[in-house]
Amino acid sequence: MNLRNLLNRLIREGKLKREEVDISYIQSLLDAAKRNFEAASLVEGKIDEAAFKLFYDGLLQVGRVILILNGYRPDDGEQHKTTFAVAGEFLGNEYTRLIRKIQKYRVKRNYAIYDPKIIVSRKETEAIHRTAQEFWQVVRSYLSDKDPQLKLFKEI
Repeated sequence: MNLRNLLNRLIREGKLKREEVDISYIQSLLDAAKRNFEAASLVEGKIDEAAFKLFYDGLLQVGRVILILNGYRPDDGEQHKTTFAVAGEFLGNEYTRLIRKIQKYRVKRNYAIYDPKIIVSRKETEAIHRTAQEFWQVVRSYLSDKDPQLKLFKEI
């Protein structure tokens, strides 16, 4: 399915809406993502579940930036899933593997939130950290091409 068809289908299904925002809102989302990544790095190895959730939140915020920069926002009960699916389409097919990994982390995060018996391991936290670094580098390149006035942080 091509990007235009996916966007139109998600709009019809009520999962996506058109929305234009100013650059300051997008910059605020990037700043929030950076804070989440920094906080995650501080607690990683100490409180892995908290670090995992913080890395995930940063991934979500960066994913939302892609949608918002293109004039869309998720608008349903599956906002996280929709965000990553659409962000992946904007980034292109070469990042399908990366988006699939992030979607697996989304599911793990849901289990950790809603079923406290599920434990997030140090290995899983290290893996989401690596994925966050990879995703950020991909998105950083994408954003610098889309809007050079964005203030992009260098690394996670």
